[in-house]
Amino acid sequence: MSDAGKNHRRRAAWVFVAIAVLVVIIWGAAKGRNKSLVEARLPAATAGLATTSVGQGDVHEYVSCTGSLMPIRMQVLASDASGKVTRVYVEEGARVARGAALCEVQSSSAFDFSAQSDKTVLTAPFGGVVSSVAVQAGGYVGAGQPAVTVMDMSSYVVNVEIDEIDLARVEPGMAADVSFDAIPDVELPGKVESMGVAAMPRAGMVVIPIRVSIRGSHDMLKPGLTTNVRILSRSIPNVVRIPVRSWIDMDGQPSAIRIAGGAPELVAVELGLSDGNYTHVLSGLSPGDEIVEDAVAAQERLRRLTGQDRDMQFRIRHAD
Repeated sequence: MSDAGKNHRRRAAWVFVAIAVLVVIIWGAAKGRNKSLVEARLPAATAGLATTSVGQGDVHEYVSCTGSLMPIRMQVLASDASGKVTRVYVEEGARVARGAALCEVQSSSAFDFSAQSDKTVLTAPFGGVVSSVAVQAGGYVGAGQPAVTVMDMSSYVVNVEIDEIDLARVEPGMAADVSFDAIPDVELPGKVESMGVAAMPRAGMVVIPIRVSIRGSHDMLKPGLTTNVRILSRSIPNVVRIPVRSWIDMDGQPSAIRIAGGAPELVAVELGLSDGNYTHVLSGLSPGDEIVEDAVAAQERLRRLTGQDRDMQFRIRHAD
């Protein structure tokens, strides 16, 4: 390469370096102006907002999943042999005791239904509610054909599936909270009863079936309702914590708004586990510090007051 070419490349490299330095200087100056602008507008952005004291308490980790509500026991009864249904003793919705007669089938030859043979009476295997009657008197029923379904709705279970990535976080005996789409004000306690012995593919994922029992009941519970389950997989006791809306992401840095000497100031915080209600504070705040309770609302005000489009981003780092 000629000396002229080498000199040209050197000049081009120096120009690139100069431009990069200039960009850094301009960015730093702009960031400094933005920071000063935020600090100047912070008192107006927090005016009238409630404050709270940083406290200590437990922070929980949950595994959430959705399933269907099922009765503790359900059995579909069928006749062992084909025949004519001579009597039906119950109707849908009837409550029956264990051993109560449900229907009677007059069995007959598979080729000659006029031939009289033994009668079979289907009885309730346990006390419960008749959820369906699939036969009627005078009709015929085939061997093994469902006739009457009985449900024991004295208690309920939920069959759910968890993602395979949560397998190590769930085990039998763990407590759970169970809520229902159809009954928004009802939440019942539950417990993980069992886990499936094998994982299975499901819509591009691999899942593990879980059975959750429910303690308690409600008059509006119906088998088949969509059920939301939160399994308590871990608790961190007695840690410094703040409400989830008490911290914001300012330019990639989790921050809280602390009130010091009557004036608000942004404080960088390091965060750990969050359970949807509280977030564990690893550093940056101490118990007793006064902070703005709804920092998210303050950030929205800041965005309007400064004319800057500061999107709120919630970035949580899980503590080990």
